[in-house]
Amino acid sequence: MNEVQELWEHSEKIARKFELQLVETVGTTRIVLKKKGSRTVIKVGYPPHNCAEYAAYKALECSVLGDLLAPCLGLSKEGYALEMKFIPRAFPQARGEYYWFNPEFAKMRDRLESHFSFIKKYNKHAWGADFHEENMRVMRNGDIKIIDYSNLLADMFSRSSKTTVEEAIKGILKLDFPKINIQLMMKDRIISYRDNDVSHEVAVDPQRSQAII
Repeated sequence: MNEVQELWEHSEKIARKFELQLVETVGTTRIVLKKKGSRTVIKVGYPPHNCAEYAAYKALECSVLGDLLAPCLGLSKEGYALEMKFIPRAFPQARGEYYWFNPEFAKMRDRLESHFSFIKKYNKHAWGADFHEENMRVMRNGDIKIIDYSNLLADMFSRSSKTTVEEAIKGILKLDFPKINIQLMMKDRIISYRDNDVSHEVAVDPQRSQAII
């Protein structure tokens, strides 16, 4: 049995035991389950990803950056199950012909990711936050929340089994956090991003443009 099959078997057992339904799969690393009417989801996945996400949130939760993240509420002892607040609305998909590259969204995303780059001073192996549309959902008031941010620390947990959640939280809290105010919202299929110096208004449905290779 390979790791992916094993992950699915664990998920099916948890789903049956707690009467949970499949919400989505996150690549090949995590499976998201939810009970009907619940305000939380359970992410079943490999411990490095779940532990990384939990540690990142707990380190950032009292900061402006933490406000952008879907809150992590609990982590199982071995790290195979992570409880996260359910963000109700899916990020809308572009209508009509799909253009795989939206340069305006990419510009906004790069700006957003740059505020998290200070974590590289602790996790020197990090290659980036990797925020994109599939990693975001929308609250009923229009606030956009990032629901998958494990890449901030996942490689550190993957490289060393000795890395602990407590150690990672303390490591980030020792850093100088960026002094920034950020607003990230969705209204009428327009993404609105603002920080101290920059603002972006990005349409979900991009104008036709030549692909960049």
